[in-house]
Amino acid sequence: MHALIVGGCGFVGLNIAEALLRRGDGAVLFDANPLHAEAARAFAALPGGVTVLQGDVRDPQAIAAAFADHDIDAVFYGAAMTSGPERERDAPDQVLGVNLLGLVNVIKASAAAGGVRRVINIASGAAYGRHRLEGDGALVEEATPSAPETLYAITKHASELVSRRLTALLPLDVRSVRLAAVYGPWEIDSGARDTLSPMMQAALIALDGKSAVLPRRDSQDWVYSRDVATALLALMDAEGPGHDLYHISSNTACSVMDWCDALSRRYQDFAFVSDEDGDKTNINLHGDSDRRPLSGARLTADIGHTLPNDPNAAFQDFLDWMAQHGAFWQK
Repeated sequence: MHALIVGGCGFVGLNIAEALLRRGDGAVLFDANPLHAEAARAFAALPGGVTVLQGDVRDPQAIAAAFADHDIDAVFYGAAMTSGPERERDAPDQVLGVNLLGLVNVIKASAAAGGVRRVINIASGAAYGRHRLEGDGALVEEATPSAPETLYAITKHASELVSRRLTALLPLDVRSVRLAAVYGPWEIDSGARDTLSPMMQAALIALDGKSAVLPRRDSQDWVYSRDVATALLALMDAEGPGHDLYHISSNTACSVMDWCDALSRRYQDFAFVSDEDGDKTNINLHGDSDRRPLSGARLTADIGHTLPNDPNAAFQDFLDWMAQHGAFWQK
């Protein structure tokens, strides 16, 4: 496989690239930002080959040039502005341009280039809106309605609908995935995400030898970034998946406090407490209540892929990554 990863120097994109390179495939990373030096060093030791192209997804000519200059047979669209209220208010055109119109540019260029077996549009469980907070049980693709509220969620839901419509009009196979909340290696403060994951917030505090103060014990289907990448490659490799929308979820709830406990065993100066009054908290859990999990049953039934469900194994791998690549987070 020789894949174009749009948003390839961001969090999920770097994990996809790492997974491709580990198995000896090629990756072309298209991003507005350069490849971080620590990631470049790590990727150089892997058997696959990587190329980095800096450009703007809102520029159709830049996207077309990526296809013209490289033999691309698979595309992952992960470029996104994960916006908070301030960015929504001040730069809605940026959010819409990157999250939605950039995808249109990539789909059109993929169809025009020929030879692309599949495009995977990386969307988000945020498209469910209030339904992630209301009711019981896991959310199911065909059963739970979408109710996006923020511009990020609205554009992610719209990207699925646009992908579905353009697949009907163009000689191209486009599939969308909704991710659960992701944490793990290669999360980067690139400027495209207004709030970093609570797991990364805690890790940075641990590396700084300070203490974390959490507002409560959460319980959510946090999904490990390397497991996300493996699932995305499995979907790209699959012959004739039966649906155009899949969840990528761990199917197992864990807590940021569980991660803090793992951090405290590795970093002796790190401690963590809960402050339910919220006066001294320094961890943002992205909400006051837990979100319902995403069911991964469709992905398993259709292509036979189930994500690992052992948070402790993921925590150990993440800690090992931090020990090896801590320079990635240095300013």
